[in-house]
Amino acid sequence: MVKEEKTAAYWDRKWALKKQRLRENVILDGSDGEQEFDEELQSVARGKKVLDVGCGPGEFTLIIARKAKSVVGIDTSQTALALAEKGLATVPIKNASFRFGDIRRLPFPGESFDLVYSRRGPASDSRRCLSEVFRILRREGIFLEITIGERDKQNLASIFGRGQKLGYRGQVSSVKKRWLKEVGFREATARDYLGTEIFHSVDDLVVRLRSAPIIPSFDPVKDRPFLERVKEECTTDRGVETSVHRVVLTARK
Repeated sequence: MVKEEKTAAYWDRKWALKKQRLRENVILDGSDGEQEFDEELQSVARGKKVLDVGCGPGEFTLIIARKAKSVVGIDTSQTALALAEKGLATVPIKNASFRFGDIRRLPFPGESFDLVYSRRGPASDSRRCLSEVFRILRREGIFLEITIGERDKQNLASIFGRGQKLGYRGQVSSVKKRWLKEVGFREATARDYLGTEIFHSVDDLVVRLRSAPIIPSFDPVKDRPFLERVKEECTTDRGVETSVHRVVLTARK
């Protein structure tokens, strides 16, 4: 059975929330690796033919386009792709494009790209996905991804009794590094980043839970008892605290 958060319909609903311009009040204590990853990616992308796997509404794809020779963003959410096309129409960028694409069956011939990246997307969901990435990369091509670690939002998953990484066996960094090597990549590395997110209130946390696949099938009404527990057990003098865990993967073909 396909997990809810792996379906296009799920992400259509999530990206539709973006149109409402919902924003949570949250600060980060420590590092989640996002800035480091973004800076490294922009440097590596210079002059290259690039694929963005799980591009979402495409904002970062357009940032990469300013550095790369060309960039294609793919996603399975038509809502996200519509937002991406809308954004592309507002900027003077000619070397970027967006199209429907499933990581399990990428619509490109072998050795099509110099660089494939994914920002919390599906590129390393399985060996099959990584095999597709390997197939479309040219010799010496580079893969970069920032993904969710097993310790992310642990206190919330414990309270809700469900979570995107609840029950994950092993360490994400070790498992995915092994997968990279098994499908043929060399020079595979994995870096862990840990921090704490501090939400101003439970209502701010709800905004995040509605827009991200942290708690499967999250419903702010049905899950109100769990939210009350979160408020009681996770609130400090700084706000509602929860762990952040990111893993940065790099590999070369």
